[in-house]
Amino acid sequence: MSDGGNHFTAAASAVGYLYQARLALLLCIPHMNSGAEVEVSIERLDDISFEKDGTAFELLQTKHHIDRVASLSNASPDLWKTLRIWAEAAKDDPSLPSRAKLALVTTAAASAESAAALLRPPGAYPTGAKRNPKSASEILTEVAQTSANEALAPAFAAFLALAEPMRSALLSAVEVLDNQPLIADLDDELEHALRLVAPAGKAAAAREALEGWWWPRVCAALVKSPSEPIPIGLVEAKLDDIRDALKRDALVADFEHAEPGEAEYAEYDGFRFVQQLHVIGLGGNRLRFAKRDFYRAFAQRSKWTREHVVLDDEVGQFEQRLVEEWQPRFEAMCDVHGGTPPGEPTLKQDGQALYQWVENDARFPFRSLTARFLNVGSYHILANDLRVGWHRDYVSICTEEK
Repeated sequence: MSDGGNHFTAAASAVGYLYQARLALLLCIPHMNSGAEVEVSIERLDDISFEKDGTAFELLQTKHHIDRVASLSNASPDLWKTLRIWAEAAKDDPSLPSRAKLALVTTAAASAESAAALLRPPGAYPTGAKRNPKSASEILTEVAQTSANEALAPAFAAFLALAEPMRSALLSAVEVLDNQPLIADLDDELEHALRLVAPAGKAAAAREALEGWWWPRVCAALVKSPSEPIPIGLVEAKLDDIRDALKRDALVADFEHAEPGEAEYAEYDGFRFVQQLHVIGLGGNRLRFAKRDFYRAFAQRSKWTREHVVLDDEVGQFEQRLVEEWQPRFEAMCDVHGGTPPGEPTLKQDGQALYQWVENDARFPFRSLTARFLNVGSYHILANDLRVGWHRDYVSICTEEK
């Protein structure tokens, strides 16, 4: 959009939906290991809802503001639009306040002495102050009866349509959770919540893996009509898988199926590992696969090193094993061709046979992980440094041509 204001509004709305999804994941964590078959929904019964046996026991409205200037005054649209939703629901189902907690989760701050401030959870007050739904009901009733705000008139009418005992019952079920973290701060909140279930020092990795699984699951739920609930047992099971994968003796292969861009494919043409493959006459798709394995292994090893997942000498020890497995095979080839003149086709043919061993058979574990891309790609990393090669004369050929 060309209009700056409209663009901001669209961004704020989009962030609001993303906030719902991330917050829903965060709120799932306290329900894990409860033994109850709880489900979480987004945009089904409310912005976020928690259900058991098809009946909601917690409904949440979320209000995200990109900045902190918003406040929940007695005439706040955020507050009244939320109360309208719940008042209409309570009118249709008078049992709602007695069986469900109704939570307004907002990044805004409740004004001092406001009705919203009187509806915070019991543990949110300093010494000497306390939650007071009765006073909140009196304040909000007066606002609804006297306000001239036409935009909020339907919300006022829905609230006043409830008899006074039902208004009090409704507000007794309402909790206002103000000053909540912005969407960008949910990284820290999720990692803090996961610290007891993730291995030491792995909360950030656990969050990334869990959210990577969560987003497609949310999208699949939202495209259903109505939105489909997600069993928290699935979240729990996924977290168990992640925890097992993050144990000290396990490695997560994040790049096993990664695909380099065309820029990387083209850039690798100037690398020595590609030159080595040209020397033995390799081309076509096998050359492209080699570039892909180099990319995947390099990216994976870099990530493990950057995140301190591997010890300082583990990569070096793994490379040394690869070199030592290659050495006798290379030397055997050299013995066969001790007197073969340079340029003989048989040198290329046997070089291809040696490289074929790397492609098809060289599978050595890196700690607990044995992966083709890691083995083949690591051999290309070594070939790029001329620590291994396929042609008998690879060192002299690559050094001269470089």
